[in-house]
Amino acid sequence: MTKAIDTMQEITNKVISQMELHGTDWSRPWRDSARAVGNPISAKKREYTGINFLNLGFITAMSGYKSPVFATFKQWKSLGATVNKGSKGTHVLFYTTLKIKDKVTGEDKTIPYPKTYVVFNADQVTGWDGSWLEETDSELDGVQDWNDIKTADQFIAKLPAKIEYKPQNQAFYSPAQDIVVLPERHQFKNASGFYGTALHELIHWTGHSSRHDRFKSYGKFGDKDYAFEELVAELGSAMLSNKLKVDSEPRADHAKYLNSWIKCLKSDPKAITKAAALSQKACTYLTEAAA
Repeated sequence: MTKAIDTMQEITNKVISQMELHGTDWSRPWRDSARAVGNPISAKKREYTGINFLNLGFITAMSGYKSPVFATFKQWKSLGATVNKGSKGTHVLFYTTLKIKDKVTGEDKTIPYPKTYVVFNADQVTGWDGSWLEETDSELDGVQDWNDIKTADQFIAKLPAKIEYKPQNQAFYSPAQDIVVLPERHQFKNASGFYGTALHELIHWTGHSSRHDRFKSYGKFGDKDYAFEELVAELGSAMLSNKLKVDSEPRADHAKYLNSWIKCLKSDPKAITKAAALSQKACTYLTEAAA
């Protein structure tokens, strides 16, 4: 358990340092990573989710890896590949179940138990051709036209969320009216700005009391609870932007949230893990709703 907590703290520190370094562009590495190589995925063809999606996205962007594929030393060996000598691995976090005896009832019960593993990128190994990996770079070059991202348009159109477009300079989700309000499409500088904003607000939409009910302790602008929900929405937007091949731009109002996010993360090392898990849950909800 201690090792898992240390891993959470390590990832949290990494996120904070990127926020402080890049300011309002702090989330750009995920998008650059997606544009170059796609979502982080294991050599066993399973996509990484939650905190691991976030962490490996940072690692890929900062290290300049050309491949989004990661695996443990043993997994690479089972595939006939060898990790290059001196390669530095990255910690990932997975939850298994642990059987314990309830101190009150005396009955057996299962609880989630975090475990950490070390993974290496495909660029760090020899002997793996990666023939099954789909190339995505050419598909994303020069995407600036609304119609170029048909998958994103279709995804949003299939959702049951009520969306209104108005000639205004703000985008928001109203829990009271259960509605997403966006500026008119032509007001956005490019497609990425529109989709990134729309997906951010749609993540908020999943927090309604009739869905994931995240707003019970919703606070005022700038406080810890409000900042946490914004972090959930921004991580979810980044995840969906990767999935839908959207090269999103950071929202203009990120600077307003930045200090609150850093404060939230510094006060609670587990906050980034919680936010990533809730973001992943929201993304799954939207994906299933649009299926």
